[in-house]
Amino acid sequence: MNKKGQVGILVVILVVAFCIFGLGFPLFTQKDVQITVTKTDRIVESNGENVHSKYIVYTETESFENTDSLAFGKFNSSDLQGQLLPGKTYVVKVYGWRIPFLSQYRNIVKIEEKL
Repeated sequence: MNKKGQVGILVVILVVAFCIFGLGFPLFTQKDVQITVTKTDRIVESNGENVHSKYIVYTETESFENTDSLAFGKFNSSDLQGQLLPGKTYVVKVYGWRIPFLSQYRNIVKIEEKL
């Protein structure tokens, strides 16, 4: 196989991998969940050069992350975090998996207050 053919195959593999893991992962793991917020927080991590922060939403059963998501067109994490009040119940759309030993949380991409 010539060099162009190898590059073409590599490009196809990268595009498929991006679709499966970059966009497919969020779309195939999404779920609507009813939660009652117990606490909200902002976690700041620094390695000396770079500072990274993320919002965390605590409930009685699980903790969730609230970060922007390209796959869902969500770019208002700060606004959503300000709307989540302790003691209130919401229906939230989430995606991902909770993996405690990796400090990985399901991400909230949409909230709706439960009346």
